[in-house]
Amino acid sequence: MSRTLLRRAVTAGLAALGLLSAGAPRPAAAAPPSGAGAPPAVPAPRVAAPAPRPPAAQRKPTGGRGDGARRGGAAPARGAAPARGAPAPRRAGAATAAALPAEAPLELALPVERVALQNGLRVVMSPDRSSPTVAVAVTYDVGSRDEPSGRSGVARLVAGMMARGSRNVPAGEHLRLVTERGGELADDAGVDRTTYAEALPANELALALWLEADRMKALDLSAQAFEAQRREAQERRGAVLGAAHGQGAIRLQALVFQGYWPHEHPALGEADDLAGAEVSWTRDFHAAHYGPNRAVLTLAGGFDPGEAMELVHRYFDGIPAVAAAPFKDVPFPEQTSQRTAVVRDSAARAPAILYGWAVPPRSHPDHHALALAAALLGRGESSRLEALLVGDKAVARSVRVALGGHRGPDLFSIDVRLAEGARVGDVEKLVEGEIRTLATAGPSQAELTKARRLLQAAFVSGLADVGARARALGEHELLFGDAAHLNGELARYFAVTREDVQRVARDHLGPTRRTIVETYPPAAPGASPPPRAPGRAAAGAPRAGGGAQTEAQAAPGKGKGADKAAQARGAAARPAPKKKPTKPAKPRKK
Repeated sequence: MSRTLLRRAVTAGLAALGLLSAGAPRPAAAAPPSGAGAPPAVPAPRVAAPAPRPPAAQRKPTGGRGDGARRGGAAPARGAAPARGAPAPRRAGAATAAALPAEAPLELALPVERVALQNGLRVVMSPDRSSPTVAVAVTYDVGSRDEPSGRSGVARLVAGMMARGSRNVPAGEHLRLVTERGGELADDAGVDRTTYAEALPANELALALWLEADRMKALDLSAQAFEAQRREAQERRGAVLGAAHGQGAIRLQALVFQGYWPHEHPALGEADDLAGAEVSWTRDFHAAHYGPNRAVLTLAGGFDPGEAMELVHRYFDGIPAVAAAPFKDVPFPEQTSQRTAVVRDSAARAPAILYGWAVPPRSHPDHHALALAAALLGRGESSRLEALLVGDKAVARSVRVALGGHRGPDLFSIDVRLAEGARVGDVEKLVEGEIRTLATAGPSQAELTKARRLLQAAFVSGLADVGARARALGEHELLFGDAAHLNGELARYFAVTREDVQRVARDHLGPTRRTIVETYPPAAPGASPPPRAPGRAAAGAPRAGGGAQTEAQAAPGKGKGADKAAQARGAAARPAPKKKPTKPAKPRKK
């Protein structure tokens, strides 16, 4: 597709979704599903919709943590004046439409209204009265980084108990109440934030708000609920570690953030910590982190702001603030030499290579340039690593390059799954060569333009989902102090220059700051070491041997001396392989 056609397609999609500030045609409303039954009675009082709206199309019920964005089928928000008598919100002005130059980003115009309750709850509203659905999201300022040492996994335990229900809504009932009305649930427990959300037909706003208020103030913290969640957490940990290449990602995180507890330990929890967990841990953690003054409530889609605020006051005003325990950061130790590890994975069928770098947090000016560097290296078939490793050399089945999006030190990672017969050392040379080229020569202008447009298309299409829009607005309110910050994201990506990408690749993706984790299938008895390119002398080179996992970490220091010292220590630590006796050569006949 040519640049002109691609730009026209994205612009037309934005206009159809109502995300541009100019008056754009609206898509036809979705037809109501047939056979929709009357909702059961719930403690939340119902409010009549100001006008009949067709509910969202019936979708497959989903639930559970880590589901991510769910398709809501709603048109994005447009501006709407608050009803008379509603609390006076602070409004962020939407950008005005203008003729866009060739390389200018599309201008977003999500309406944002912000209100703060007396108990500290921040309310963000992005109304679109023409939308047939409404999304409610609550984003809590808590994650695995807040766990004390020795209690890893407690954040996920509490998040799971929150997702199950409350004292007034038994386990499974929250899901039933939402899905029977054609809605969907989503929840996500991350490193530095935890989110719960519902997307429902627009006339079910009262139900969604009541459910979120109820689990905020009346969580079931009984011993029975705790034991059920602990069993689930242990099973989930076993499933992740038992899946192909599951161990490698956890090992990479531990090495990249070595010495920095908030990110070094796995959010899944250590096996010993989960086995020894007590119900008091979850009660203490919940009391310190889950309250209105630690949360952002976001509404997006088809609702009236005045009526919505009446319901918000009714359900949330009576919830007391908690004695908040703000996050206590610790110094991040600087990495000065490459770190490596080898994992033997019984579920893997082919080798894989994971690269990781600790990079600046999401709020840092370099983060958008790093996002573009990730897109240049691994987004789409024509990206550098995808084209080279999968297309040209055919040494990899897939390549994934990503940023973690953390508030603290972030993770820039490259995940390469090798093709059958490919040599790990050869592939590493190709990967490192592309990173080195990006750092020394930078991208071409054509590459940068393509990467910007790919990020723009993904960004806009994500906001088309009303549930994802609510979560994104709440996240920006929590991380940046103003949900309207979301409207400027595309402009920040488009402000990145070729020189910026070259600089961040040079400054943040260098060899002394990188970590490499190589994953291999189980070694056959008597097998030789995994194949590597000849002459490769990186510390922690793979070795033959059994066991679920073996590793070697680079010696402190730089240069060849450190590599040789690490190799010498490794050679002394393992016995020399036994050689089979050789038969004398037979004399050749003349």
